[in-house]
Parts: sequence; C-alpha cells; structure tokens
Amino acid sequence: MSARARSTRERGATGLEYVALIALALMVVTAILVGLVTQTDLAGRTAAAVCRVITAGEDCEAVGERVETALERALWGTYVAMGDSFASGEGAGDYREGTDYDKRDDWNWDNWGSDDHNRCRRSTSSYADRIYSGNDFQGGLTMVSCSGALLGADVGGEDFEDEGAIYQDNPQHTGEAPQIDALDEETSLVTMSIGGNDVGFASVLMDCMINGQRGIPGFRCQEKWDDELGDRIEDLRPQLVELYRDMQERAPNARIVIMGYPRLFHEPPSEPLNNLLFTEDQIWMNQKADQLNAMLREAAREAGVEFIDPTSAFIGHGIGSDDPWLNDMDWGGPGISLYDPGSFHPNAEGHAAMAELLQRQLEDPQYP
Repeated sequence: MSARARSTRERGATGLEYVALIALALMVVTAILVGLVTQTDLAGRTAAAVCRVITAGEDCEAVGERVETALERALWGTYVAMGDSFASGEGAGDYREGTDYDKRDDWNWDNWGSDDHNRCRRSTSSYADRIYSGNDFQGGLTMVSCSGALLGADVGGEDFEDEGAIYQDNPQHTGEAPQIDALDEETSLVTMSIGGNDVGFASVLMDCMINGQRGIPGFRCQEKWDDELGDRIEDLRPQLVELYRDMQERAPNARIVIMGYPRLFHEPPSEPLNNLLFTEDQIWMNQKADQLNAMLREAAREAGVEFIDPTSAFIGHGIGSDDPWLNDMDWGGPGISLYDPGSFHPNAEGHAAMAELLQRQLEDPQYP
C-alpha cells in the first residue's frame, strides 16, 4: 500500500473526499431509480468506487471483483443435502441405486441370510437433485438425506433412544454415517428438512386413521395428541437452534437453508380419501403443520440461518385436490410393508415446486 493510501486511512477522509462520497451516493441512487445497472453490478461498482475515494485507488478493482451474487455464494463449493424423507424425495420415485432395497424382506433366495437394507429413498426428482442439476456447483453434490431421519437420540423421548441420523450412524439403513459429518469448510450450500419424525407426525396420522374425531370418545387422536404434539414441537426448537449453530461451525463458509413442510390436505377438505381421515382431522393436521413451520421459522431466525415455508405454494395442491402435489395413502408398500412409506409425502410435482422456491431463495435471499 502506498504512503498516500496509508496516510489517508490514518487521518480519515478530507472534506473533499466527503463531497466525493456524497456525489457517489447520489449517483448510486440515480442508477437504482433508472435501472441502469443490475443489483450485482451495482454492488461491485459501489465497493470499488468507495475504495478509490478512501484509498486513492490502491487495489480497488480487486475489491469490486470480490463481490459475489447471493447465488454465487452458494455455488462455489459442495452442495450437501441433509434431512429426512421430505428432503430425500420419499414418494417422488426414481430412487438412486442402493437407496431402495431391503434384503430382509426380499424373497430372492440369493438374499437369504442377509440383513442389508437401505431405504433412504433418495430420489433423482427431489428438490435437492433438481437444484443441483439446474446450477453449476463447483464441488458437486453430497446427498445424505434419508427417509426416517431424526435429529438425534435426545429428541423425541425414549421411543427414539436408539435412533438418529444427524449426529449418529443411522441404524435403520445399512452404510449410513452421521449426516453432519458431510459438512466441512468446502461446503458452500446446505439444505435440510428435519423435525417431522422427531415430533412423531407419522404416528399421529396413523392414530387419526384408526380413531379420528368421529371415533370412540376418550380415544380420539386429537384428544390424545393435541397438547402432546404441541409440546413436542416447542421442545424441539432449542435442539434445532443448537443443530443449526453446529452446522455453521462445521461449514463456516456455507449458506444454510431450511425447508419447511407443506400442509398435507386440501382446504376445504374432501371426503372420502384413501387415507380414511375425516375432514376434521385433515384440518387439524394442517394446523399442526402450520405450528411446526412457525417453530422452524423461529429456530432459523434465532440461529441466523435461512428458512423457506412451502405452505403458500402448495395451496390448491394438497391431498384431495384436483392437482395434488402430495401422495395419498398407498396401501401397497415395498417388500412386506402394508403401505408405501411414500404416502403423505410430496410427489415429483411437489418437489419441483419446492425446488422452485429454493432457487428463488438462492438468488434472492429472504430471511425469517
């Protein structure tokens, strides 16, 4: 740095330089109003111009060159896709090889005696795969999201004490290491959907199918779960804040974007549905999805990460609509399963909609 530049920084800007800064500010405002430059160009030009006024031009062009767009900040390194079945693409079909098999319930005699199993069901139609294929990530895609994933053993109560996928090996699927281990300093983007399994949404859905609001008094699903589910959602928030901050430490150069959950059912509800849920229970489940998303938004805000709520995008496309982006109950599952685990999950169209939301967020970040 020249002596003049050092002297300028030490003594501060002179009156003439302040006049120059004011003139520069007026030029910037004018450029915005008349649309002469893009937001990206404006950021680069402004940074370089301010630098020239203050430092007499020392290395100022390099300052402008270092300014990146929001999208570029997500693309320079590796994209790591974390989370549960809503992130992996369960229900969207086209599953990646090695993520949709279970030799324990495969009747092929060659598999007898084998307990290898992995039904993470990572779909090439998932929102993560769509984002990866539509952008130029310099470090590639690492997809560790997995159906059934949980935050960890300390979330969800004793029923989950031996499970977990974010911080632990995933015991439900062969070969699945802790998801968070995929993060490092070369990670430029992390996306994640997590929390639905931890609060037990699948169990609640099954209970409502068996004994809904018009069922046996004293055993109806809403009576059983309303307070309990609300408490679980609130108890999960500090755990998520801790997780998000841990992710920031492990991937300090990455943008972290949390994808919320869509409402499952069309409003007004439609009966009958394959899942046998009464209209009252469909409305109630949608309300609980809203409650979960509100908590996810607050956790993201507290930790300083980005959040996307897909609720509005799915309006008119819930289960029971004329154009559903989610799967109703499918009673034919893989292997010996009574139902397909892709039930109540976004289909390929739903993931396309979430990918569109994510792309907008990457290009024009909106914070909680």
